[in-house]
Amino acid sequence: MSTVVVGFDGSDLARRAVRWGAEDASRCGAALQVVHAVRAPLPEPVFTPTAAPIPEFVTEETMRRSAEDHLAELAAEIRQDWPDLQLSTAVRLGRPVDVLAEESGELLVLGSSGRTGIAEMVLGSTAAGLVSIGGRPVVVTRSGPVDGRVVVGVDGSETSTDAIEFAFAFASRHGRELFAVHAWNDVGWAELPEPDVDHVRADLAKLLDEQLAPHIARHPEVHVAQDVAFNAPARALLQAAEGAALVAVGSHGRGAVKRAILGSVSHAVLHHAPCPVAVVHRR
Repeated sequence: MSTVVVGFDGSDLARRAVRWGAEDASRCGAALQVVHAVRAPLPEPVFTPTAAPIPEFVTEETMRRSAEDHLAELAAEIRQDWPDLQLSTAVRLGRPVDVLAEESGELLVLGSSGRTGIAEMVLGSTAAGLVSIGGRPVVVTRSGPVDGRVVVGVDGSETSTDAIEFAFAFASRHGRELFAVHAWNDVGWAELPEPDVDHVRADLAKLLDEQLAPHIARHPEVHVAQDVAFNAPARALLQAAEGAALVAVGSHGRGAVKRAILGSVSHAVLHHAPCPVAVVHRR
């Protein structure tokens, strides 16, 4: 059985991420593993309200018990809403990035920021670190809409192909329409005569058809809409993301340096999309 791993830190955004992961795991027949990473505490005194204040130190065991209590409460809520879901929880000692990177699982789900996040639209350090680690898709959730269409960016790269398959599979199990966007940002297109622009658009639409065809054959139940956008790829995807349930992007596309883990388009979408974002690394 495959496993969806969700990072949890007690924040509201992390709680939403767990619920997102539970819903997706239940639809694809996967198990759900919720992991709370606890960092070793600094020896900072906490004074109790007694007649003669005595300093008490927050210990590793105190933090572990608190984390376990949070997880037990959350697990009871998840089991009530998804009674058939195979659910497990764990408290691990260490930096969240290190702990979650070591967890096995086919999908990793995170809130966009945690307890130290300034705002929901600011990508937290844990999420930013984990989406840069290859090997499996990472979904960064937000509290935006969940009932819209699934958007995927297409550029002909190998990671784009994997992102397309991820988007089709997600759309299929959640009963969503899929919207594929191929953005063409050649700076000279605006100076072309209208007939030439139409010719370029037709060629790109044909290319998009070819890239989508094998996925449509595997998922005939998914209704597909598509568009060729004469726009910067990140801007085109962010416009399409309004009201979307999910945006899927490859970790890097054709323009990325080979060694780069996260390309400029996926970076921009991660930081600015109003909905959950799936970053799909090359398998």
